[in-house]
Amino acid sequence: MAVELYDDHEQGERVRRWLQSNGVSIVLAVVLALGGVFGFQQYQASQLSNQNAAANYLNTIQQLVDSGELEMAEDYYERLEAIADDGFYWLATMSMATGYVDAGRLAPATALYQALWDAGGLGSMKGLVGLRLARLLTAQGDHQAALSVLSDAAPVGYEGAWAEARGDVHYDLGELEQARSAYEQALDAPEDMGFGSSLLQMKYDATGPGQMSAQTP
Repeated sequence: MAVELYDDHEQGERVRRWLQSNGVSIVLAVVLALGGVFGFQQYQASQLSNQNAAANYLNTIQQLVDSGELEMAEDYYERLEAIADDGFYWLATMSMATGYVDAGRLAPATALYQALWDAGGLGSMKGLVGLRLARLLTAQGDHQAALSVLSDAAPVGYEGAWAEARGDVHYDLGELEQARSAYEQALDAPEDMGFGSSLLQMKYDATGPGQMSAQTP
């Protein structure tokens, strides 16, 4: 294999000619590389700034909701919504919905929970969001929509609560057999986020054979 050797002068000339031909490309590559580093750092700083702002907005929203100042809370919620779609947004949405429910405004509360539900990706919050959405839908007479939510597999820890909510929907519809079955599932579920076994047992007893025959035309 031939090996090409250069003296110092010839190597210097070759480097000079190469730089003349490729110098602009090198400078551009360096600029782009540095720009990528600085751009990523700027992106990280922006993300951190957004997280800090979202945390502050969430705290303000919760305070305003607690004091009943929903209009001001809505303003901060819109600001948070514009910069976050993660846990801060979910918690702020649930806080706003709670404020609406306390004010007797079920429709906007339902709309907020429906938006969370439709967006998906709730992870560990799916159980609570689904339960609250189903109960709000039931309270407004949209029983089929509530059953549609509760037809999903219940997240771990919410098996009993979801079964109980299904039972309540069927009970409202006069479907006592289905209600009793759902209440029985709730009673058999491990301890979870339900309303407690004593109230649940009362609901179950209210759908007994005597009750069902009494409601049969």
